[in-house]
Amino acid sequence: MNNKDVQNWIASKKNSPTGTSGRKDLLNDHSSDLRPREKCGIFAVYNYPNPEKTAVITYLGLLALQHRGQESAGIAFNGAAGLQCYKGMGLVDNVFSRSVLDSIRASTILGHIRYSTTGSSEAVNAQPLLARSFDKKGIALAHNGNLTNTRRLHNEQMQEGQIFHTTSDTEILLSYLFRFRREGLVRAVEKAIGIVRGAYAAVAIDEEQVVAFRDPGGYRPLVIGRLGEAYIFASETAALDTVGASFLREVEPGEIVSVGPGGFKSYRTSQQGSKPSLCIFEYVYFARPDSVIDGQSVHMVRKAVGSLLAGRIPVLPDMVIPSPDSGVSAAMGLAEALNLPLEWAVHRNPYLGRTFIAPTQDERELAVRLKFNPITGLIAGKKIAIVDDSLVRGTTARILTSLLRKSGAAEVHLCIASPPYTNPCYYGIDIPVAEELAALDSGFDRLAETIGASSLTFSAPEDLYSALGKDQSRYCTACFSGDY
Repeated sequence: MNNKDVQNWIASKKNSPTGTSGRKDLLNDHSSDLRPREKCGIFAVYNYPNPEKTAVITYLGLLALQHRGQESAGIAFNGAAGLQCYKGMGLVDNVFSRSVLDSIRASTILGHIRYSTTGSSEAVNAQPLLARSFDKKGIALAHNGNLTNTRRLHNEQMQEGQIFHTTSDTEILLSYLFRFRREGLVRAVEKAIGIVRGAYAAVAIDEEQVVAFRDPGGYRPLVIGRLGEAYIFASETAALDTVGASFLREVEPGEIVSVGPGGFKSYRTSQQGSKPSLCIFEYVYFARPDSVIDGQSVHMVRKAVGSLLAGRIPVLPDMVIPSPDSGVSAAMGLAEALNLPLEWAVHRNPYLGRTFIAPTQDERELAVRLKFNPITGLIAGKKIAIVDDSLVRGTTARILTSLLRKSGAAEVHLCIASPPYTNPCYYGIDIPVAEELAALDSGFDRLAETIGASSLTFSAPEDLYSALGKDQSRYCTACFSGDY
């Protein structure tokens, strides 16, 4: 599919009933909030043999998942007063001091890092969320994803007298777990997932066990590992690697997994076996390149997509430059396929957060300028192919192109290692309303001109499927296709 074909494909989706129209069935309507937001990360430890070290293990696991959310961090554990939480706003390293970690004695800890997709950015919404009864017994829950029937469930529970303390859809799910808790945590989860709809990779703990579960489509990843006698649950395998845990397997879509005094158990649900719908954007952007998802190396998938860009770029450049650091894997693939040098000609300041989730447009642009600095000696007079993984709003692309031009680049050809992002996500990534997406421009030539690029080349959907080596029906591609 060439760029003209891609433009026709976008036009057909824009005219479809689900192409670019937004839905407002979540607890809070973000239609006026144009911030693209990332998802969340979960890391849980069960039965670590050195209780004085479990908090440090959890801390390291959350650090490995920091890319999935930079808004808040928290842990839940069984303490002297029963199940309790410690959490706060900011990065993991800011929330947890060494003295706090050393003060915690618990063999089982549930951790979470968050970026809000439903619910405001406030400390009250930081996870894990905890519900506790008069006898101090409780349930803590960490959730990655979005429920899509939140507003209806919220209204129903309010009419029944339920009191909510947050604006997060996670509390909706927790309220059902707590309502059914007397039947046991596994049964409570089973009943709750028969009520809620949407995307959820989640882990819940009570005083005795850990229960992990995924929605029937498996939109969000969740893996199981072992660290000696301890079990680990994490959003990505990179977090297992960080703490020295071995990978066992993934929690299957629609599966409930429990580990407690009775050992490790798996439960099938009535919804298990539904159409798989793993978020394809995990491979494009969100997951760490050193993670493995659904049996596929994220780095190798991105590299393969980059190599396929070689047949789509309209010119032969002098060199390939990755957009740091999100375009590195794909840039390697493109450079190898074209037999061109790969140059790290743009230095990235590693101490600034990802601009994709910076709070405002002005702050995003300032952050990009602070983050990147080109090496003029490598760039001057050269035809440059700069590779990035995706183009959402185009902020980074515009400023990077401008910086390369000012450094004397003769031509700047922007290569995007994913199809055009044309539709908002309702399953756990808060992307701007459709009208704010850069690829909805009237044409790619015009969009390239707006960005300041000599040309703009996108991957085609089939490039992603070819790189994955699996049928497209296994993935949710709504952000590219509009098929929800």
